[in-house]
Amino acid sequence: MSKIFTLILRWGVLLLVSAALLSGGCATVKKWAGYKTDDEEGEETVPPEAQQETVMIDGKPYVRSKNPYWLTEPQAPEYLYVEKGKEFVGAQQTLINSLVKAMGAQQAKAAGKTIPPDKLQEMVRTEVDRILREQGLGGFVSQGKPGVSAVVGRAVAVIPDLDTPKSYDGMNRTLAMALGSAMGKTKDLKVSTPESVQEALRKVTLAGKLSLAPNIKALGDALGVQGIVLTGIVPPEGGTPGAMVLQVYDTFTGLQEDAMVTPAAAGEVRPEAVNKFAQDNSLRVAGDLLKIGWFGRVEFVKEGKVYLSLGQNSGLKVGDRLKVVEPGKEVVNPKTHAILGYTADVPQGEIKVTELLGSGGAVALQLSGGPCKANDKVKPGK
Repeated sequence: MSKIFTLILRWGVLLLVSAALLSGGCATVKKWAGYKTDDEEGEETVPPEAQQETVMIDGKPYVRSKNPYWLTEPQAPEYLYVEKGKEFVGAQQTLINSLVKAMGAQQAKAAGKTIPPDKLQEMVRTEVDRILREQGLGGFVSQGKPGVSAVVGRAVAVIPDLDTPKSYDGMNRTLAMALGSAMGKTKDLKVSTPESVQEALRKVTLAGKLSLAPNIKALGDALGVQGIVLTGIVPPEGGTPGAMVLQVYDTFTGLQEDAMVTPAAAGEVRPEAVNKFAQDNSLRVAGDLLKIGWFGRVEFVKEGKVYLSLGQNSGLKVGDRLKVVEPGKEVVNPKTHAILGYTADVPQGEIKVTELLGSGGAVALQLSGGPCKANDKVKPGK
């Protein structure tokens, strides 16, 4: 890739993000990047085969097109059918089309031939993904999200769900490894090794399903991570298709933050399909993990020094002040037993970071409260 080509891509990405923010707000940017937005929480979906791309009305072709008023007007549908050639083209797609045209002209001039438009669009999207991975996802997912800490880094783990049937266990492990490998290339995430995950599973006493909140919290403490992704494969049964599943959990609360599911028949759960599912969803999962409220843990206390299991890889700096907190209590509906949320954290004291131990640890001194003990939770001070 020539220097001019790379420069065009970088300027194009900047223009793309700026236009998206101006025209549609951060929800538009996050949706285009593949992340779930607050507007989508109650969105209903239909099977792909039920979504006709073209319909004929009075002898004219009408195509399924994005509704420009979907995010601005209540009750507006996400898609409309409009006469072919008059469909809405958003700012993001307009900029990509412009980039494709400019890049095609540049490549034709340099190589004496034209690159197909679909190939150029794929090159643009690949470059966007590369910049997000290498320069960080924080700018995309943190803007406009209430309560999200300014600390970008997150320590995470990918764990194959133990409820997956034994016949699919090997494929589920392939899914976990593929997702972990993809996310491990992202600047803002530190992914636990498969060996450390297996050690934690052996060490922690689990009760019931792996996805239960107490189990997620216990595994989070054992691994020293802020987020866990459970991978799973649901086999076909009774004529219904199976599925590949990714579930994102916050280890502070033990609650699920998001889930990604794709249908898959028995013969379709193959290594290539599993790897594609992991690759297609890795940036969205990474975005969900970075939305999790930042917190750390006390590893141990020795000679008056508080040792933390998270360091530079989680955004800590020397001089940072952290609140030592006791997590709030779970609030449960007595009739439905649904978890409504948690009460406010209870302050237990304050510590100050005095030293970073490489990328994965830190030393702090107690400023107030205490004394600290292993697995006490800490959050950024104000």
